[in-house]
Amino acid sequence: MPTEPPVVLITPQAKTALETEAERTSVGGDVTGGLLFGRPVDDLHRLVVSSMRPRPEVNFGRKDFCLSQSRSSQQLEHAQKLHPEAHYCGVWYVHRTPNQELTDQEWVQAQGVLEDPDYRFKDLVCLVVCLYFGELNVYAFSFNLYQSARGQFPAPTQLQLTTASPATRAQVQTTQPPSPPPPTDWYKSPNVAGRLDLERKWLTRKYRVESAVAPGGKVIFRLMPKEEHEDMVFYISCEAGFPDKAPAAFLSIRGDQYPLLSPGLNEWSAEQSLIKVADDLVEWQVRLLDQQIEAAEESLARGEYQRASDLLVMVLLIDPRKPRAARLLGQVQAMLGSE
Repeated sequence: MPTEPPVVLITPQAKTALETEAERTSVGGDVTGGLLFGRPVDDLHRLVVSSMRPRPEVNFGRKDFCLSQSRSSQQLEHAQKLHPEAHYCGVWYVHRTPNQELTDQEWVQAQGVLEDPDYRFKDLVCLVVCLYFGELNVYAFSFNLYQSARGQFPAPTQLQLTTASPATRAQVQTTQPPSPPPPTDWYKSPNVAGRLDLERKWLTRKYRVESAVAPGGKVIFRLMPKEEHEDMVFYISCEAGFPDKAPAAFLSIRGDQYPLLSPGLNEWSAEQSLIKVADDLVEWQVRLLDQQIEAAEESLARGEYQRASDLLVMVLLIDPRKPRAARLLGQVQAMLGSE
């Protein structure tokens, strides 16, 4: 069964090394990135202690990429000096755009690395280093075998710096009792209830709004714009810790949740409002529609019909009149029906 994505912990040294590599990487059309070393801390945390960028002959980012221990033994040995249990734990990529999500090529390669039988991955940490007009940000994703089997995207997750050494952190976590789960009725406290009610009133100025409480205590707003893009349906979810903790946004396709990302959501603070986040999400998704259609065409050409279908359904949920999308979806559905 799918679970919440684990929090990705990274040491300051590992994060600095990634940022340095991203800044010195030459601009080019090829997928740029490398491998990560670390270990699971527990069910809720994955720790990254170091990384490497493979030599060009390893063909990282290409179809013939081969994860060879002989070519990465020194880096693995270094990681195991930082923590004896460290091993291959994921991949990282550099973007020269503000888009933090994995590209089609990167997603396919992450899936290939995860499914490599020689390494028996259960899940992967994916770090995306966005370098755009001199501003650099690092984002984390988690990807497991369940998602891979269903052709689902990696799930965005929290990225946290850890100042304790990996060994110290492991010792502390074995002696401390687990944190109690957040209360499922957190939204009933007077301050939070007042804030959520105010957010709902603001949202109704520009959106048709339905709200509900999901299992586990998430407060979910179902939103449809009242004017432009009025056929779009998307969701904003708030959970325990809101408004200090950022909300999440997603589309719903066949019962699965597909995360939505935007600069405004990444820069959330308690002083912001959900209506500003919603406006930014709509604008950002509309700007990405052409990229989504191109990705769907590439998936169709590779015979990945279900992925192409999901991409096109997402496009049509945002803009049902988007040129080419409905025609392409008809082609994809015909191919799915013939399988």
